[in-house]
Amino acid sequence: MIDQGSNAISVKLFRGFLMGTMRVLFRIEHHGLGNIPANGPLVIAPNHVTYFDPFWVGVPMRRAVCFMAWDKIFTIPVAGRILRWLGAFPVSLVNPESSAYKTALRVLKGGKALMVFPEGGRSADGRLQPFKEGAARLALKTGATVLPVAIHGGENVWSPKMWFPRPRKVRVEYLRPVSCPRFEPGSKEEFEGAAATLTSEIRVAIASRLKQGAGL
Repeated sequence: MIDQGSNAISVKLFRGFLMGTMRVLFRIEHHGLGNIPANGPLVIAPNHVTYFDPFWVGVPMRRAVCFMAWDKIFTIPVAGRILRWLGAFPVSLVNPESSAYKTALRVLKGGKALMVFPEGGRSADGRLQPFKEGAARLALKTGATVLPVAIHGGENVWSPKMWFPRPRKVRVEYLRPVSCPRFEPGSKEEFEGAAATLTSEIRVAIASRLKQGAGL
């Protein structure tokens, strides 16, 4: 897995290549980089429109970032090796929880960053979809901080309705980190309430920024 914080020449060259490509193709802008915690377990929770989202969000971060990817892709030798190097790990679409949940917990307990898309799948039109509670539950179980991220313009680049991507402007905002609400350990009722509260807080933060940034 690539560690974005590494000073290795290969990492610097790769980051530079990806950043340069994104600026040329998408005139990409990254705001709020100072909101990214430098260490400790972190759940990164962006809205989701395109297959480019993990790279738009992860490349500027100066730390290792893991994310889930369809397990079938890993059967392709070259693609699978590249994805693993980029921090991806396989998730089965048939049984996603059993195949990825333990890996996600292990990543966070190891103090790394994990990218989870709370919408579950890509939005067809860029509008924020209902959130699933998986990101919040992972954060609560590991004590991880949650970093909401708002991606503007992805629906104009490569929405699920498009066959091919288009070069359009993209803006990524790293919002203020959210700490996990307190709950009584061992209490299922309090855990469920905390998961619902945290999920709502993440969604409200992203929705607010997407609304303010509409048309930019």
